[in-house]
Amino acid sequence: MINGKIWTVNPKQPWAEAVAILDNKIIAVGTTAQIETIINTKTYVINLQGNFALPGFNDAHVHLADGALALQSVDLRDVKNEQEFVHRIKNYAEKIPSKTWILRGNWNHENLLNIKKDRLKWENWQTLLCCQKIF
Repeated sequence: MINGKIWTVNPKQPWAEAVAILDNKIIAVGTTAQIETIINTKTYVINLQGNFALPGFNDAHVHLADGALALQSVDLRDVKNEQEFVHRIKNYAEKIPSKTWILRGNWNHENLLNIKKDRLKWENWQTLLCCQKIF
């Protein structure tokens, strides 16, 4: 890879513009000019054209579509109490079309341990249901 902005994950050289890989191993990291010195006719070259690259990873337990959809829903990750939980959902519900399902919410159960047995108080459910949304 040449002509890029490559994050190396190496504290001694965090950024590079080119990298050479042989047999699935990084063999050189540096400038495009440095890496071009080892390119030959058998080399497959990817010109990043100034784009960003970083070391790859393989997560065998990824939920890509679910994660993308969660980014489009109400963000509850930092909510610490029931009132804020209800407030965020209600505000989100008021901004979307009526009868639209609100899915996910990306909430952190560790932040909401004070809600007993995962149940909201009835008055909070009434607040949410009055928004005429389907949950």
